[in-house]
Amino acid sequence: MFKALQKLQKMFGSRPEDEPDSRLLDGWAHSRGHQLKRVRRGEGRVIEFDCDDRRGRMEWGPSHRAYIKGHELRIRIDAGLPGQMEMMIMSRRLAQQLGGEAYQTLTSAHQTGIDADLPEEVRWLSMLEKVPVPSSAAGYVLMSSSPVHARRWLDGDLLSRVSRASNLWLGDSAPLVVMTLRGCIYLRTEAGALEEPMLDGARALAESALLSARQALLRPVDEPDAPPPAPLRPGLSSAAGGRRIGAMGPPSGFENPSVLELPMDSDMMAMSMPAPTQPPPTPRR
Repeated sequence: MFKALQKLQKMFGSRPEDEPDSRLLDGWAHSRGHQLKRVRRGEGRVIEFDCDDRRGRMEWGPSHRAYIKGHELRIRIDAGLPGQMEMMIMSRRLAQQLGGEAYQTLTSAHQTGIDADLPEEVRWLSMLEKVPVPSSAAGYVLMSSSPVHARRWLDGDLLSRVSRASNLWLGDSAPLVVMTLRGCIYLRTEAGALEEPMLDGARALAESALLSARQALLRPVDEPDAPPPAPLRPGLSSAAGGRRIGAMGPPSGFENPSVLELPMDSDMMAMSMPAPTQPPPTPRR
């Protein structure tokens, strides 16, 4: 009888209702007023929610990335950002791991370019520019094709939430990736055992990434002598043909934080990243 029930559950994609993670997700979605959907085949949950004036989608289930073991939590918000706006925040430990593995694969296989089948976050570690981060976010790396926009992005509320995530809901060693890709906000992290602070924290972080990205596009340059942000270049992932393969060099020292030493406010909400300045011209002789 039990085997017959298991077979029916497998056929119709249902899962036992007494699993703690599933019950917690169901209750969390209901209490927040979100729309819950169960995965028809396999295990997991899908939760749809409103974020400002955009639609968001949270997924929990088996990991889609080799660097995350077990289950993962994924969030996507259709942010309506420019497709060429490509920025990424990644936990530093994960950047070290992925950068080293990718370079080792290339050198052992005698390749000269990046495999287009690699996930975007792995390819971006070599294709985008590494941007210095505030000292409060030294546990993360920031990559972008437009450093000025990236510095504006990782500021204010987003900087506060990223800096405090490991203490509040993420954990010291859990991988975290937040990206702006093809006009959307993406968040991905490990979710072995779900808790409400993790669900609230991840959703709030993704929403903050959306709002901060919008502000990065609109915010004027604070310093009159600072150069304006360069126009966003065609995106690496939105170029003709879908993906562009580039050359890859050795890992770019993710183990050594490149930080901007800034004064820290008690709640870190008032932190403001300085706009880049031009070096003084060299006098002619």
